[in-house]
Amino acid sequence: MKTYCASTLPFSPYSLKEFVGELSQNGISAIELAQAHFSDVEAETIAELREETGLHFKSLLSTVRVDAPDGLEAQISILNTAQRLGIPIVSIASGGSENATAHEIDTIIDHLKTVTTEAQTRNLTLALYAHEGSLAYNIESTQQIFNAIPSENFGFYYSPFHFYRAGDNPVIALQTLSERLNSVYFNCGVDSQTGSEPFWAPEMDFSTICKEIERVGYDQEIMLIYLGLKANTSQPIIKGVSNARAKLETYFS
Repeated sequence: MKTYCASTLPFSPYSLKEFVGELSQNGISAIELAQAHFSDVEAETIAELREETGLHFKSLLSTVRVDAPDGLEAQISILNTAQRLGIPIVSIASGGSENATAHEIDTIIDHLKTVTTEAQTRNLTLALYAHEGSLAYNIESTQQIFNAIPSENFGFYYSPFHFYRAGDNPVIALQTLSERLNSVYFNCGVDSQTGSEPFWAPEMDFSTICKEIERVGYDQEIMLIYLGLKANTSQPIIKGVSNARAKLETYFS
């Protein structure tokens, strides 16, 4: 049976104490903190929640553009926060754009190398996620970055949805980059194209994707980020995460 992580990004309007306990009761064993929840939280609060819920606070989600004017400093500040909270992984985007020039690519890679070095000195690991609109958006561009940064502290955060959106085969993406794999996530919620739940791009071959995740030997938590719901409380989001977890279990069985 797989273990699961939930992103707190959809829960940004709510405090951690309002929902993490219920996530734990609904089959979630780990948490990835979004900026709304890690920016000002005290280490004592995270320690208390660990003790009360048994949850593993696995990672921080950074959406900072490392190529923004203050992007490098902001990214390093997030590393400091992870170190302060005792959270070992920081999930990061590449920044840039799909049409980045050679000079822009070199600049981004240099910045990512700096962030990787800073992570290593703090005993932290980075997890790079591909995303449309950024430099790392398809197999080729993501692999280019990994080839340039061979550090063990710089790993791959796999989402089948974003490679599918880039026009790549998600299974081939995983096969190509699996040597750097350290995290996996699925985009869940209300699909903007079809209105269906619980997964975005429901036409993807989830069964084959899940079999490949198992084949490459990934055995850590699988993160679920449940977006697109119009909710006035945290309850529908918790239910959505729970439904997505249950559905994903059927693909792994």
